[in-house]
Amino acid sequence: MYFSCDVGKQLNKDEDLLDTENYDYESLFGVKFDMNKKERILSLESGSTHDMELIGTDVDQIGKITKRLIENSRGKSSGHNGYLTMTGRWFDEYMFRIVILKKYINEKTLKFLNRKPVILPSWDPMFQENI
Repeated sequence: MYFSCDVGKQLNKDEDLLDTENYDYESLFGVKFDMNKKERILSLESGSTHDMELIGTDVDQIGKITKRLIENSRGKSSGHNGYLTMTGRWFDEYMFRIVILKKYINEKTLKFLNRKPVILPSWDPMFQENI
């Protein structure tokens, strides 16, 4: 599954891990960083900067996804032989675009895709690459 994200946020390069809990900036700087995703996009604090592919998931004993394996498009020199691990929370916060084969999309979502698309102007933060 292809997706684009803000790969530089909360990336621990030593562990090749994308996790919202990697760093405690609030304790370090004494400032609460509490913007939600929409606010980060509108202020240009966050945006689509990199494309990768989701290639696997790890689940716990009851089938809940605990983390995901992604292939970095920068190749084997980046991450652990070209791979990174991300948490679901990180994916929710820093993923911007996603491409999925229709055969893997549920009926409710497919109906949603029948709506008339909204064309974004070129200056819209969601339209821009590499903010």
